[in-house]
Amino acid sequence: MKKYFVVFTCLFVLLLSPALAKQSYNLTLGEAYIKYNQIGWQNYEFYVITDLENKDGLTYEWTFDNKSSFSSEKVRYFFAKGEHTIKLKVEDNYGNVRYDTVRLNIQFWSLKNNWFWWVAYLIVVMLIIYYWAAKIMYLLNRPKISKEARYFLDLLDEHGWIDEIIKHHAKK
Repeated sequence: MKKYFVVFTCLFVLLLSPALAKQSYNLTLGEAYIKYNQIGWQNYEFYVITDLENKDGLTYEWTFDNKSSFSSEKVRYFFAKGEHTIKLKVEDNYGNVRYDTVRLNIQFWSLKNNWFWWVAYLIVVMLIIYYWAAKIMYLLNRPKISKEARYFLDLLDEHGWIDEIIKHHAKK
């Protein structure tokens, strides 16, 4: 009976020890990197990628432009336009410290800038309104306009749609 107990214990230890070793293999901090996502025009979300599966016990220190400091795993930050430096310090329970730095250049004229799209939309709308207003004013005052101007402005309405609309409404 003792013989089976010893064999069973040895097999149990041999089979279980790799699983235990794998769990305790990566306890200290080896690498830590800054990763970020742009969530808006000047808004970014920063987070940490480490080689540890379990991030309990890690302390984080984020520094933005040597001014603002935060101590959480994820940080959201709004930047003014210009060059910015983001620094990260990660420390584990054993005193291992890792550093990483990222530089961002925030431009005003970005496709993720909502103001850019509103201004572009406003310009397009104003051009359309101006075109139609100028065309209607021209057609209403066509006999008073010189021949050269009339030739140029007729090019804007090559299909004659506006002229037909005005004639149709003038009949009523």
